[in-house]
Amino acid sequence: MKEDPIIIIGGGLQGLATANALLDRGEKVLLLERNSGVALETSFANAGMLTPSQAQPWNSVSDIISILSGIGKKDSSMLIKLREFPSLFFWGMGFLLNSSKSRYLSNTDNICRLAQHSLELTRKAREEYKLHYDHSSLGTMKIFRDELSFIKGKKEAERLNDHGITFTCLEVKDVVQVEPLLDDISDQISGGIIFPEDEVGDAYKFCTELEKIIRQKGGRIHVNTEVKKILFHKGKVNSIVTDRVEIKASRVILASGSWSNKLLSNTRLNLPVRPVKGYSLTLDISTLSDKPKMAIVDEGIHTAVTPLGYLLRVAGTAELAGFSEEIHQKRIDYLNRTLENIYPSICSNLDLEEGSLWYGFRPMSIDGMPYIGLTKIEGLFLNTGHGHLGWTLAMGSADLLADIMTGKDPKISAKPYLTSRAL
Repeated sequence: MKEDPIIIIGGGLQGLATANALLDRGEKVLLLERNSGVALETSFANAGMLTPSQAQPWNSVSDIISILSGIGKKDSSMLIKLREFPSLFFWGMGFLLNSSKSRYLSNTDNICRLAQHSLELTRKAREEYKLHYDHSSLGTMKIFRDELSFIKGKKEAERLNDHGITFTCLEVKDVVQVEPLLDDISDQISGGIIFPEDEVGDAYKFCTELEKIIRQKGGRIHVNTEVKKILFHKGKVNSIVTDRVEIKASRVILASGSWSNKLLSNTRLNLPVRPVKGYSLTLDISTLSDKPKMAIVDEGIHTAVTPLGYLLRVAGTAELAGFSEEIHQKRIDYLNRTLENIYPSICSNLDLEEGSLWYGFRPMSIDGMPYIGLTKIEGLFLNTGHGHLGWTLAMGSADLLADIMTGKDPKISAKPYLTSRAL
């Protein structure tokens, strides 16, 4: 083991999970986070779901049609801004190439495999460290608004079942029995599918629990520390330059999500990851007498409604708009309307203006799979590109990378996720 610590850039789900996994293998780690605390960006207020059942990447033919139809429409579930077309051209071509049936199905299988491994590790960590993060193991339920989408959903579930993902198809009356609050829209849905092994929880709370564990194991975490540049010498990592000091380093992990490309700007590496902006609205439902029991995914509009203790989170939408921090009122209206379309009775008893709005930038790869492992530069590793499944894949991705870096045999094949497929 080398004496110098492994530098991890990024204090979100991927960075924290990676730090924990490396500490368990006897490595020293130093994690650097530019914000005042961990998990304050993309990991802060996501949908709160751990869902191997959602293993499908976002470049199915139907998704691509949805993206293209949303050009210029701020009230669309999937939006692409015209000004982003030049920067998205080559990435978009790769995204389209991976929408072929063979690649799409292969990528789905690989994501599913990693997701199941990751969820198993998340459960083990929860039990071993007695983690508290508003966790629920009731599963998730997809609802379908028409018969054709229900049939398609059943076919996709049957395929995932070949990989061990269990599911139960429900008629409308059974959907309402499982989640009585859906009775208000029973005449608008064709059926549902329950995935009992899915879980939900507050990703931010999970991260703060991991932070404590990392510190207890001797790992160092420096917040308010922005990495400006990674320096190289003769094809090897040499040091990193922060806004405070230059740190000698021989091994660096980029776990900085959508911002990873900015730290590769002084290299010839062009990481095919682009930010896809997503929103969430979090509401206090402690005053309601009737509360949702389980997470609901409205498959037709890629939107989830997740109960997290006394909170209810509505998450969805996808914007290919670069790192734009603009929040258009139509996006807020879309989330409000989505909640009303699923739980009208809840909307009538809550003041939606009091909800907390958040947005984050999902790091989306061209094939939907993360990039894990060593780059062409000696000592430079990646753990990014997890898209909409950041939490679902976090512990498994960290486990793979830690095994790769320490020369151990991974529990599942790392080959499909290696950075070498792109860099």
